[in-house]
Amino acid sequence: MLAWQTINNNEKFMSINLMFKKANDQFKQGFFYDAFNTYVDIWIRFPKNTKLFIEINQLKKKHSTELDTSLNQNLIENFFALHENGKTLLVIKKLEDIFDKNNNDFYALNLLGTFNGLIKNYEAAIKFQKLSIFLNPFDANNYLNLSYTSNITNRHELALTLLEIAKLLDFKNITINKLLAEQYFKLNKIESSIKIYEYLIELNNNDIPIKLDYIKTLIKNDKIDKSLKLLETISYDMNFHDKILSLKGLAYFKIKHFEKASKLIGNSLAENPKNSDAFLVSGLIHENSGFIDKAIESYGNAINFNEKNYIALNNLAACYAYIGKVDLAITYFKKSIKIEPTFSDAKYRLGQMQIYNFEFKEGWKNFQKRWVSSDYRHKSLKTSKPLMKSLDSKNLKTLAWNEQGLGDQVMYGSMFHDLSQHVSKLIVKVDKRLINVFKDNHPNVQFFGADENVDENIYDQHIPFGHIGSYLRLSKKEFSNSIFPYISSNKTIKDNLVSKYKNSGNLLVGLSWSSSNNLLTKNKSLSLEVLLPILKINNIKFIDLEYQNSFNEVNNLHKKHGVKIFKEDTIDNFNDIEGLTSIIDACDFIISCSNTNAHLSGALFKKTYLLLAKGKGRLWNWSQFKGRSIWYPNTKIFEQTVVGNWTHPVQNLKKVILANEIKIK
Repeated sequence: MLAWQTINNNEKFMSINLMFKKANDQFKQGFFYDAFNTYVDIWIRFPKNTKLFIEINQLKKKHSTELDTSLNQNLIENFFALHENGKTLLVIKKLEDIFDKNNNDFYALNLLGTFNGLIKNYEAAIKFQKLSIFLNPFDANNYLNLSYTSNITNRHELALTLLEIAKLLDFKNITINKLLAEQYFKLNKIESSIKIYEYLIELNNNDIPIKLDYIKTLIKNDKIDKSLKLLETISYDMNFHDKILSLKGLAYFKIKHFEKASKLIGNSLAENPKNSDAFLVSGLIHENSGFIDKAIESYGNAINFNEKNYIALNNLAACYAYIGKVDLAITYFKKSIKIEPTFSDAKYRLGQMQIYNFEFKEGWKNFQKRWVSSDYRHKSLKTSKPLMKSLDSKNLKTLAWNEQGLGDQVMYGSMFHDLSQHVSKLIVKVDKRLINVFKDNHPNVQFFGADENVDENIYDQHIPFGHIGSYLRLSKKEFSNSIFPYISSNKTIKDNLVSKYKNSGNLLVGLSWSSSNNLLTKNKSLSLEVLLPILKINNIKFIDLEYQNSFNEVNNLHKKHGVKIFKEDTIDNFNDIEGLTSIIDACDFIISCSNTNAHLSGALFKKTYLLLAKGKGRLWNWSQFKGRSIWYPNTKIFEQTVVGNWTHPVQNLKKVILANEIKIK
C-alpha cells in the first residue's frame, strides 16, 4: 500500500490533463489510494471541473464488483446486542470466522473495523477499514469510517483526505459535506470550509443549523459584514434566536464594538441562560477588557452548560496561564485537546506552558502544532526543501527562518551558534534590522533579511526558529549552552554615548516601559507615573530606549515631577537596532517591561531588571528559574502579584536597586 500524499511542489504546476492521465495510470496499476489522491488534488485546484465527477462515475461503474455477504439484519442486530452486554471480543471472533470463510465479505470487514474501534483497538480497526477500502474502493462510507478512526488516533490530515475522497464518490451527500466542512474548520482551512458550507446551502437553503455553522466560519475568517447580513436573514427563527444573538455578539466583538457585543450577549442569555456559546463570547469580552477573573467565570459557565465546549476550555486554560496558574492551564489545555484532538490552538499553547514549566520534550513537540493553528496558518515558509528531521545534519546546508516578532527572533538567536555546530552551513533569515547585531558574533553564518528571497539551491533543509529548541533545549542544563553575548553593539557609538551621558558617581540606566505589541500593549506596558518611585532615585541618569514616540509622556513627566529622562536623538530606536543596542550596552543596567528591549539587553548579557505583567501580557517565554530568565541568566524578573497592579514589582525593584546598584558620591 502506497502512502497517502497531498499535492507536492513538483506536481502543483502539472496541467489538468496530465493530472487526469496520472490518475488513470494509477487506477490501471491498482493503486486506488494514490489515484483518489490525485483526483482530490484536481478537485482542490479545479473545483468546478465537471469532467472530474464524470470520470469517477465511469471508473466506479467499470471497477465496482458485486460483493457477497453471509450477514443479515438479524445477525447484525444480535452482534450489537452482544456488544451492549460486554461481549465485544466474542463478536469480533465470530466476524473473523465469517471473513476467513469468505474473503469477499465486505460487510464482515466493515463490522470488524467498527467493533474494534468500539473497544478502542484502533490499529486493528484501521487495518480492517483499509482492507474494506481495497475490497470496495468506490464505497464512500468506507472512507468515512476510516476518517473517523484516523481523527481519533490523531491522523487529522489523513482524516481530511479520506473525507475529500468520500465527497468525490458521493458529492451530494449532506453528512459527508458537513463532516468535511467541520474538518476544514478544525484544521483552520477556513476558505475551504466556507466553500463547502456554501455548497451545502445550495443543496438545502432551509437548513438553519448549517447556516449558523457557515456564519461561524465566516466570522472566523473576519468576513463580518457578510456574517451580519446573513444573520439578519434568519433572525425571524425563534427556535435558534438565542444562538443568532450570540453569533451577532461574536461578530461585533471581532470588530471591537464591545458595548454592542456585550448587550447582544446579555439578550442571548436572557432568552437562554444555559447558552454555552453566549458565555464563551462573554468570556472573550471580559478577557479583552483585562477582567481575567470575570473571564474565568464566564468560560466556567460555558463549560458547565456544555462540557464539550473545547474552545471555552482552551480559553479558560489561557486565562489561568495569564495569572500564573501554570498547572491549571496545562490541565485545561489537555481537557480541550481530549475533546477535540484536531484543535491545534490548544496544542501549541499547551506546548508553551509545558516549556514554561520545564517539560521540554513534550512542550516543544506540542509547540510545533502552531503551524496548523489559527494564529500561524499564514506564516509558513514556501519551499520545496524538507523540514529538518535530525540533529545529525553535518552534511546538510540548513536554512533557519524567522516566524515571530523581533524579540522572539532575538531569543531564538541564542541557539544559532549551537545549531551551526550540527550543520555543514547555517543560513539565517531574520528581520533585516537585526542582521548587523548578529553577524559579528556569528561570522560563519550567512544572513538574509526576512523579506529577501533565498535561492533554494543554497540550502538542503529548513527549520523555523521555534523548532530549534526541540533539538537543542531539552533540559535546563542545555540552556547554559548559549554563549553570551551573542549579539553586539557598535563600539564607537557605545563609547561616544558613555562619554556623553556618564559622570563619576552616577549610573546610566536604560529605560523601556511600553510594548508595541498591538494585542498586548495595555497589559504589558507601564506608565512613567507608575515608575516614579524608581525615577526619583538619586545618582541615576535615565535614558529612553523606547522605539516609539515618547516625547509627550517624557516631557509631561518632567514638567509635573521634575524628573529628567534623556533621549539620544541621533539614533532611530525603531529602525537602527545596532544603534539601540549601543545605547543599551553603554548603560550600567536596564529596566524594561516585556518587549524587544528586554530581549536585546538579555542577548547582550547586560544586567536587566524585567517588570513582568500578570494577566494577558504575561508571555510564556519568560520562564523563570530562581527568579531569573531561563533564556537570559542576567535578567532578573519582578512580576505583578495582582493583575494590572504594578505597585508590588516596582517597590521590590526599588529595594533591589538601592541595595545593590547605588553608589553614593
